Amino acid sequence: MKISRPSTQPSTVSALSARFARLKPRVPERWRERFDAFWNARNPREQAILGGGAVLLVLVFGYLLLWEPAADGRARLNRNLPQMRADLAEMETLAHEARGLAASPAPTLRGDALTQALQDSMGQHGLKPTRLAPTGDNAVQLQLDKVPFGAVAGWLQDVRAQQRLKVVDARIAYVGATALVNVTATLQGPGSGGRN
Repeated sequence: MKISRPSTQPSTVSALSARFARLKPRVPERWRERFDAFWNARNPREQAILGGGAVLLVLVFGYLLLWEPAADGRARLNRNLPQMRADLAEMETLAHEARGLAASPAPTLRGDALTQALQDSMGQHGLKPTRLAPTGDNAVQLQLDKVPFGAVAGWLQDVRAQQRLKVVDARIAYVGATALVNVTATLQGPGSGGRN
């Protein structure tokens, strides 16, 4: 006894042909008639030349519209990607630093207490100020002579993180010895004329 299975082949073929018919561009009948008349009026040699020219034209347009812009964009992206990654890393570092500063409360040192805290901080970095004077409720002007630039940069970074002071004015002059500078700066804390 043979069991016959229903054939799905014809329905699959008709479904595929229906899909392809939808993808086929719809050309108005009048245009098709004009093209057929034009094409049939040509001899086989002319038809071969026109067909080859059409293929060449399609290849040129395909290259100019698809391949070349993609290749140029990829080359530009490969050139710019390292700089974009460096910018992203810098932004992430700055965002992390900003979150840390926002999370830490700003110290409320003012006047002589601020001056003393700055002197202690400079002492930890091996710096001795020539002049250190408060210029307002939460601002200090300082002068350092013949100090290592690296120590000044490290100290300013610590003061910014710990005391939440920012440099509002600075003059740094190279004094001729290896990495020694004279520094005149004004530091300003939160609440004295702007946010940090």
